[in-house]
Amino acid sequence: MNEFPFVKKVIDESVAIKESITVTKRTYYSISHVQASAQFARLSAKIERTYEKRSDEVFHEHRAYVTGSIFASVSFLEATINELFADTVDNLEAVKQLNPEVRALMADMWKLKVPRTARYSTLEKFQIALILARKQQFDTGQSPYQDVALLVELRNALVHYEPEWVTTISEAEPEAVTIQKLEKKLEGKFQLNPMTGEGDTFFPDRCLSHGCAKWAVTSSVKFADEFFSRMGLPPPYDHVRSRMKTE
Repeated sequence: MNEFPFVKKVIDESVAIKESITVTKRTYYSISHVQASAQFARLSAKIERTYEKRSDEVFHEHRAYVTGSIFASVSFLEATINELFADTVDNLEAVKQLNPEVRALMADMWKLKVPRTARYSTLEKFQIALILARKQQFDTGQSPYQDVALLVELRNALVHYEPEWVTTISEAEPEAVTIQKLEKKLEGKFQLNPMTGEGDTFFPDRCLSHGCAKWAVTSSVKFADEFFSRMGLPPPYDHVRSRMKTE
């Protein structure tokens, strides 16, 4: 008979504690999105610098990079604002510089799914955060808000793409040449695709260029920088700026 029955009990409980391990991890995907956007832009620039003759394979590889950069730029913004609201719920170090009442208010609203659901656009989420923090909202008619609004519109035109007939050349009736809606809005924003010609449509052919990808990255980052400046917070992506080059 064991003269010390309590010894086995203590050992068993100790072993049980050691076998119970919990690992908790939090991923900030905005950091991946912005780096992806910049990398896609660099890859599109490389093709434009080195192509000698347009080929179908190279053209569509280039288009994939530009499209990916546009998608990732918008995704970067939405992930950024979602992560900020989520940080207020858990009261993490990233939001400690916010006024405690602002943190609590943002957290309470996020728990109520405001502006958490798809009912709110990405830009509305940023504006709501500024309102809750009692900071100046973006002027919707000025940059950087206006450029990001155009970027989102371009992303949506690609995601929800609808084909249309476009007249690109008409010697008999020059006035019949189609000026696409996005062409009017994006004119002069960036350099067009050098692998396209006069007979190609503005959207999507000439529009999807390295210049467009570069504009997507810089516009989204400029907007996010201004937002965090207004909130009085350091941008969470500061440590990867060296990886955000577009060419």
